[in-house]
Amino acid sequence: MTAREQNEIICACICRQTELYGEWARCHGMSYNTMMTLYALDLRDGITQKEITEGWLLPKQTVHTVIKELQRQGYVQLENGRDKKEKRIFFTPEGRAYAREQLADLYAMEDRALEAMGPQAAQALVTGQLAFTAAFEQEVRHG
Repeated sequence: MTAREQNEIICACICRQTELYGEWARCHGMSYNTMMTLYALDLRDGITQKEITEGWLLPKQTVHTVIKELQRQGYVQLENGRDKKEKRIFFTPEGRAYAREQLADLYAMEDRALEAMGPQAAQALVTGQLAFTAAFEQEVRHG
C-alpha cells in the first residue's frame, strides 16, 4: 500500500470517527460540541475554555455557550486561575454526576471497541496515532 493510500485511509477514519461521535451525541439528545465539552471536563476538571477549544478543536464561541448553559443548569462553576482573564471550569457535584451519567454509555462503547481489537492492536493504534500526529505536526509547522 502506498503512502498516499495509507493517508487516505487515515483521513477517512478520522472523519468517520468524528461523525460517529456526533451521531452518538445526537442519539443522546446533545450536540457534538456539548458532548465533547463534557468529555474534556470529565477527563480534566479545572480545565479552561481555551484549553478545551485548542485541545479538542471546538469553536470558542460554541464552547463559551455550552459552558454558560452548564453553569446556568448548576453543573459547572468558574473560578479565577492565575490569569484573571482565564477562568478554570469545575464540575459541581451535580455536574460530575450528570457528566458521568451522560458519558457512561459512550465510555463503555469506546472500551468495548478497544477490547474487540485486542490489546496489541489497541496499543499499536495508540502508538501509531501519536507517532503520525507528531510527525505530521512537524511537517505542517516546519515543512
